[in-house]
Amino acid sequence: MLTITPRKSAKFKRVITTNEWDSKLGLIHMRTKSQGLKCTVIFAGLALLMGAVAADAQTAKGTTYPTMLDMTFPEFAAKVARTDIMLLPVGAIEEHGAHLPLATDTIESVAQLSEVAQFLRRAGFETVIGPPLNIGITSESGDMKRDGTYMYPGSLTVRTDTFVALYVDLMRSLHDNGINRIFLLSGHLAGPHVEAMARAVMQANRTVKGLKAYALIDSERLDRLKVAPDPHILPIRKGMNFEMLTKLLGSGMEPASATHADGSEVSQMLHFRPDMVRPGFEALPQSPSSKFFEAVVTGDSSKDPSGTGGFPTDRASAPIGKTIADYRTARIGEAILAVLTAKSRNVPN
Repeated sequence: MLTITPRKSAKFKRVITTNEWDSKLGLIHMRTKSQGLKCTVIFAGLALLMGAVAADAQTAKGTTYPTMLDMTFPEFAAKVARTDIMLLPVGAIEEHGAHLPLATDTIESVAQLSEVAQFLRRAGFETVIGPPLNIGITSESGDMKRDGTYMYPGSLTVRTDTFVALYVDLMRSLHDNGINRIFLLSGHLAGPHVEAMARAVMQANRTVKGLKAYALIDSERLDRLKVAPDPHILPIRKGMNFEMLTKLLGSGMEPASATHADGSEVSQMLHFRPDMVRPGFEALPQSPSSKFFEAVVTGDSSKDPSGTGGFPTDRASAPIGKTIADYRTARIGEAILAVLTAKSRNVPN
């Protein structure tokens, strides 16, 4: 028995028996008289077989979510000729336990906005998915402090002023390229990071003539952040919806008030990119929100060695992830549509 494993994956393994090889190549043998030609045809048959295996591997890899980075410059120019609206994913490089990748927040923001783009298209608005920069603020009490999730291996951070300047320059450059309306959504929800995103939006609106930028923030997060009300800060009404998540995932040992690498985030990743979720997440012990917050505030990872916090993972699944993503798509889409369809109000659009 021959086992072909084209890549390391617990989810994909195709076993091909010698009989299968004979069935795919045997007829070719019977019709071939020249030994040299026989070898050539055998290799051709092998190439076809390996192509089928590669196709299976591609199916197992998961869905991809194109952004402007996947376009050529003529394709981008043609897209901007049709729309000046951009959905800009904001990510981070941050630990997500032993079962999710460091890119989780970026993956989720890109994928979620891709679904929002489809929602807006059905409402008559074309959009461009902007470039994820894959960097954010993971320290909690101040610039470069080894607390928050920055204390865990693999988490990276930048200073607040650096983050703000980077995103203001990015939005200025996008505006120079024909983008006039930008909606930012972050997959990373740490307080200093979200506050910096809001600050970048406010500064861009003040300093880039003709640009209208908006920060989309879950209403539950806004209630706990130092962000002043402003027409360019768009609340995602009950965007996190802990009541819904509790019904889907259970509360575990305490009611959840975080969703970091927990059952909710695992479910969304199983929906968006199942190939990136490590096996065994169902058996992980729950790390309650209180332990996670205690660790990130004190900078003591021993208080939460798993680096996770929130809902239990034993019920996590792709269907639950789709339910969460569909719910958020509608709420985010509605917040954006309220701006795009505004007729006579004082909100700039």
